[in-house]
Amino acid sequence: MSQNQQSDKENRFSLSQLPSSLKSIIIWSVLLRLPLILVAIAIFLVRNNPFIYVTEPGQATVVFDAFQGIETDRVESPGVTFAMPFVDQPISYDIRTRVWSFTDSADASRASGISTVSNSGTVTQRIGSAITVNSADGQAFALDVFVALRPNPLTLDDLHANIGENYMNTIIVPVIRAKVRDISAEFDSEAFFQKAQLAEIEQKVKELIAQEMPTTQHQGENLPMILIERIFLSYPAFPEKFKESLEKKQVASINAATASVNAEIQAKETERQLILADAEQQAIELKGQAAAANTQLSELLFLEKLEARTHADSDSAPVRITRVEGDSLVFLNVDPR
Repeated sequence: MSQNQQSDKENRFSLSQLPSSLKSIIIWSVLLRLPLILVAIAIFLVRNNPFIYVTEPGQATVVFDAFQGIETDRVESPGVTFAMPFVDQPISYDIRTRVWSFTDSADASRASGISTVSNSGTVTQRIGSAITVNSADGQAFALDVFVALRPNPLTLDDLHANIGENYMNTIIVPVIRAKVRDISAEFDSEAFFQKAQLAEIEQKVKELIAQEMPTTQHQGENLPMILIERIFLSYPAFPEKFKESLEKKQVASINAATASVNAEIQAKETERQLILADAEQQAIELKGQAAAANTQLSELLFLEKLEARTHADSDSAPVRITRVEGDSLVFLNVDPR
């Protein structure tokens, strides 16, 4: 054996040569780290295992089979999904409500009064330019439109099979543009400046768009593939002169309405005064009738008492009753006592 080989053999490290206390420390340190190592290995296998697919929170997954196509009635919720490599192809959809905008301005969302951040935590996505519409009074202007929607997780397999992932451009965009124009043509331009009427327009647009969404059968029910949750419309950007004319028209309309209300109030007051006067006249007549009735009644009672007295006193002279002008009674030959 050469001198170098002998030196290497002497310098070779051996665990058996360590003290028992040091060996225990090394073994325990390895055992304590073993769970962490196993967890790291498990995470690596989950992330990179071709047999496992992870659906993120807020998403739903449909599975495309290379031999049979989309697996119907199979929509995977967030979590782990088992998939066959080279056969199953999982496709995830974001099923959270998101806001899509038709606008030419970056600040249009503020003008509409809605947040620029959707429920999914992402900034509102622009899907197209502002929509040009014509009002019932012939005014043409552009509207910023915002639509809050989400895919229906119950019909996600049919959505992918019949429409695909590009459903926004193939379905949503053309339908929204058409229906916003249709409803806007039913209202005058000044309606888009009034909060109550603007809310009515938004509701009608939402209902009309929801009716146009594709549907499918699911467990015996006809369900929409896309859920329209809200439509937001911003105030249109009219020229300043047109805005001033609208404001003057609104002021004139308010003044006319005020005058009409005042006239109606005056008419009601006049009617009330006439009713009161008629009631007072009837009250006076009733009082007169009551007074006359009371006078006749008192005379009748007095006459009955007088007759009773004369019959009781046989020595008294007979009573003669004479009625004079004014229906008054005059008693003659009354007992002089």
